[in-house]
Amino acid sequence: MHLESLIITYGYPILFVGVLLEGEAFLILAAYLAHRGYFSLPVVIGLAALASFTMAQIWFVLGDRFGTALLNRRPAWQSRLVRVDTMLQRYGNSLVLGFRALLGLRTLIPVAIGTSAYPARQFTLLNGVGALIWALVIALAGNTIAQGLEVLVTDLRKHELAAVVVIALMGLVWGLIRLYRQPKVPLIKGD
Repeated sequence: MHLESLIITYGYPILFVGVLLEGEAFLILAAYLAHRGYFSLPVVIGLAALASFTMAQIWFVLGDRFGTALLNRRPAWQSRLVRVDTMLQRYGNSLVLGFRALLGLRTLIPVAIGTSAYPARQFTLLNGVGALIWALVIALAGNTIAQGLEVLVTDLRKHELAAVVVIALMGLVWGLIRLYRQPKVPLIKGD
């Protein structure tokens, strides 16, 4: 079976499972494939939002049902739980809308919210809106990256010198930042 027929046959189910497990990487890849004509971008966005919503709901329900026992089974979460509780008290609904942007806390936040007194209906509504916003932003970013790559590859020969200059300048800036951040050695008087 050719790659194209695999994508057409199994692409959307793979996208759904991929977003459930990984998130951005699969969504950006799917947006690229939509740009290339293999997928429909609105369907990609809808499936990604549904997958993200589903996973957050599962973690919320697990937090609600098994709360402390679930948290105790994951010692790495213990150190971050206080931070998440503080964020929930401080940001409330905004945290539910935007937790997908907080790498390293995306699983813990719905669990922690599930263990709290946060209303389930409110979480479900805001989770749905947040999942849709996340899917739109990431898919459109992926689509924009795909368009940029297409232009870059097509026009690379025309802009080769500019690309080399930009890469060199980026390297120079990176080197200067590293040099600036190096610890300073104090001068000793009398030597």
